[in-house]
Amino acid sequence: MGDYSYLPQQSEEHFAAHNRNDQSFIKLNPLPSCLICFSLEKQSSRQFQDFWNWFLNEHSAKTYTAYTTYYFDQAYFEDDFEERNNSINQLLYSATFEQQPPDFEYLNHQIHIWIAAHQATETPFETEEESYQTAPVFDLLSSKSDSSTQTVTSEPMANDPMQANILAALQGDAQDPIEWLNDFERAVTANQYDDKYKFQIVGGYLQGSSATWFLQETDANAQQRIIRWTPANVGEINTSFTTWFENKFRTPILISK
Repeated sequence: MGDYSYLPQQSEEHFAAHNRNDQSFIKLNPLPSCLICFSLEKQSSRQFQDFWNWFLNEHSAKTYTAYTTYYFDQAYFEDDFEERNNSINQLLYSATFEQQPPDFEYLNHQIHIWIAAHQATETPFETEEESYQTAPVFDLLSSKSDSSTQTVTSEPMANDPMQANILAALQGDAQDPIEWLNDFERAVTANQYDDKYKFQIVGGYLQGSSATWFLQETDANAQQRIIRWTPANVGEINTSFTTWFENKFRTPILISK
């Protein structure tokens, strides 16, 4: 499902880029927990406020961003379990904690439970989607430092690849998964995403049987857990997403085409 192992180094590199005003690095390496990139410009939903009060008190959460509030709302108003699961994972990558956070899978499970319990206390009217659900998926902002005052202001990045989905989600059996993977690879390569980031986001673009498969094969208890985008050498073949995705979904019908 996921873990926090890479986040400390990623955070250090990201904020070092802010300090030197390296906009190219920031654009290519967005950090979901960065309040400069994902600033809180809109009021969060009532449901999120209830959630954060619980999360802060029960699990020593420290900060959240616009990325957190967006994916919480996506999870809360989503009926499909796999889609909700993907949104919760994204939410967890964007929160910071006062101390070493609990196990990733444990927190994911606890949030599922909290959402179900909270929804059970609301009326149907209260759980209807509201207008804020139509906001863009991302609202990545660029920080520019004024050398004379050392103050930081934020403005939208022009043509920022993170302001919208790069590709439609894989819809399942009705779509050629290998063609979709090739399109996805072209899109993320054009946006100059590295393999680590491709692997981080691809789960959010899978639906149906492919999403279920991805969750199972990236789970900590999977026999040959998928932990990377593509193999750099022969020894990494059995743990790469692209290898197993093609093996799983390249059916005889597709091969014969």
